[in-house]
Amino acid sequence: MRPPLSSRIGDAACLGFALWTLCSHATVAIGGSLVALIAAYGVALALAAGGWIARQRRRRVAPRAREARSEPPPSHPPRFRAFQGSGVALGAVAVTAFALGTGPVVLWWCTIGILGAAAGMFLVAQPPATEPPRARGWIEFGLAALALGCAILTLICHRPDIDDAFYVNVAVAAADFPHRALLSGDTLLGIAGLPLYMPAHRLQSYELWNGALSLLTGIPAITCFHWISATLAALLVPVAHARLFRILTPRTWLWGVAAVAFVLVAAGETHRWYGNFAFVRLWQGKGIFLFVFMPLVYAYALRFAMRPSAVTWFWLAAAQVAALGTSSTAVWAAPAGALSAMACALPPTRRSLRTFALGATASLYVLAAGALLKSQLAGTFEPTLEAVAAGISLRDALHETLGESRLLIFGVASILMAWACCPRGLAQRFAISVPLAVALVLLNPYGAEWVRANLTGPSYWRSMWAMPIPILMALVLTAALHWGARGWRRAAGRLGCLVSLAAFALAVPRFSALSESNRGVWAEMRIAWPELKVPQNSYRWAAAINASAGPGARVLAPPDVSPWIPTFHHHAYAVMVRSAYLEFQSRHLESGEPELRYAMARYVDGKSTRSFTTARFRSGLDRFDLKAVCLRNSTLAPETRATLKSAGFRRTLQGVSRELWVRSSLNESGTRRPRETTSP
Repeated sequence: MRPPLSSRIGDAACLGFALWTLCSHATVAIGGSLVALIAAYGVALALAAGGWIARQRRRRVAPRAREARSEPPPSHPPRFRAFQGSGVALGAVAVTAFALGTGPVVLWWCTIGILGAAAGMFLVAQPPATEPPRARGWIEFGLAALALGCAILTLICHRPDIDDAFYVNVAVAAADFPHRALLSGDTLLGIAGLPLYMPAHRLQSYELWNGALSLLTGIPAITCFHWISATLAALLVPVAHARLFRILTPRTWLWGVAAVAFVLVAAGETHRWYGNFAFVRLWQGKGIFLFVFMPLVYAYALRFAMRPSAVTWFWLAAAQVAALGTSSTAVWAAPAGALSAMACALPPTRRSLRTFALGATASLYVLAAGALLKSQLAGTFEPTLEAVAAGISLRDALHETLGESRLLIFGVASILMAWACCPRGLAQRFAISVPLAVALVLLNPYGAEWVRANLTGPSYWRSMWAMPIPILMALVLTAALHWGARGWRRAAGRLGCLVSLAAFALAVPRFSALSESNRGVWAEMRIAWPELKVPQNSYRWAAAINASAGPGARVLAPPDVSPWIPTFHHHAYAVMVRSAYLEFQSRHLESGEPELRYAMARYVDGKSTRSFTTARFRSGLDRFDLKAVCLRNSTLAPETRATLKSAGFRRTLQGVSRELWVRSSLNESGTRRPRETTSP
């Protein structure tokens, strides 16, 4: 049967972006430009379209058949159902002990014990049971409505994130200089010869995608991120999860997709919780990686394991390449997801081992990119990788992603008990295999140092990205749907599912992702009409600085304004964009320069130390040849104003909390200094 339209849309998006990523990698490797990348992609698309047309002509597509009435898969024998009940009881004991203060190492051993026993009982003893997914028209309509709702939600959610300073700037630089070599050096500080911040970002093609959109349409790059790409990604989130849930829970797949979306919206517990990379931050590649391409990696891995062929191998490889284009984390997370998902669908036979080995080759391109990246980063993170006691890294990772309250407890419970909430089938096997594999390798407290040194770097908390906790939560919350397939049992199951979702929203998270309490960095969450997802006041001052100083000029601004300066086309160069970027580039700058840049940004923000004097600030104005300075009104402001006046600056704009000073003098054409004005 021909796959539904939603699946074909997901496949097309995956293939299209995988091709873009491959073209991007080739263009960057040879020092090509954005124009060359666009031309190469056009050729790749033409070849792909030609291959697809030729394949369609050779292949006879059967007409869509009426949906066959499918019976539920065979139920577990009594001893298996008893084991499920024991698993729930043991999981509840482990979760209770963890909530009462037992350490993360004890939790890890409980996880390995419970999931390991479940694997021995259900993965080894029983072959995977499958059935075709429901394919009625109203279900597809429901998926389309859910996708539209996700797109609208993404457009009206505004939770600014200062990671845009780098990501948007990559697109800006590519569009402003379309004939310059891509990702060949730093475009934030305006220092010749400075390398790109983090070589890992050379593997990402998503920022260049937005740069190409900006160049071809004339739309500002930041608008391409916040409106066009975010909307497309939001539409694909339910589509990608539908691809997965059609395999995991074929009779109730739409409920599972809706439950994942609900979980992502209902909780906003901590800055690095999964939901804060979803609809409130979906314009960045990390969110697209987590909620579009990782579900596709799982789905294609399951398809390949159940029906190994050249076609299913191709889709598994394409999903991983596409994932790499959105986040360099995919060099290890995408293969981890693919291998663990394949393992859950393969019975323990020699033939399955051959299938598994063949499927692993679909990850070779991504793994090779990771090996190359590791060689380029050699020695970069070693000074920051301090040895810690077993369990500390795991504890910190859990707290970073799940917080320290009820959401943490429910997340741990979902890891331990999701398998016991599922009937016999792939959902149960998935809920055993994937968490067990991630716990054994990535979240192993005794191997955390190796993982940090070879995979995640200092951001060990990202190892949690291989643990599909929102999907596991959705399996738990929709468990009532399996009470019965017809009559009053089905109605009771749906009611029980709705009650579970409502109880989760009311009792588990401290606040939702849409709450004003869900603060980002220097900006809080708000719901408003579609507009740029930026802190309005800081962004307006960044715009004024760029307009006053002009392209390429050097400027100084407080830390809450500086990150937005390089998001404009033909922008000025801030002395310090973000302290993290400056710290990474410190080894490429003159001795003492990073400290001076940081101190000057703090000084105009009204913060200073005894070692940083007015005289040092005055010398810094000339050392960096500053054109404009944005000053915060503070106790240091009077002496700072006097210093700026003595250095030839004049105040051109004044607001409630900030003011803008521009250095200007009569030039040969007789242009006057800007007049002092006051903003409304």
